[in-house]
Amino acid sequence: MSLYDRIDRDATSRLRERLEFVLVYAVCFVVMLIPTAIRRLRMRGGDQAAPLRSIFGETRGMAANCAAASFMGM
Repeated sequence: MSLYDRIDRDATSRLRERLEFVLVYAVCFVVMLIPTAIRRLRMRGGDQAAPLRSIFGETRGMAANCAAASFMGM
C-alpha cells in the first residue's frame, strides 16, 4: 500500500467532519461573543480608541481560531 493511498474516501465522513467543525465553531462563537461584548461596552465609556472591526467580526475571528485549534490536537 502506498503512502499516498487514502482510506477515508467516504463522502459521509467528509460531511460529518464538516458538520462537527460547524458545531464547534457555533459553540466557540457564542462563548467568545460574551467577553467581546463586555470588553466593547467597557471601552465605550473610556478614553480608548474605537476598534476598527465590529463585535461580530472580532468574534468571528476568535471563533475560527478556537474551532481550528480544537481539531489540531492541541
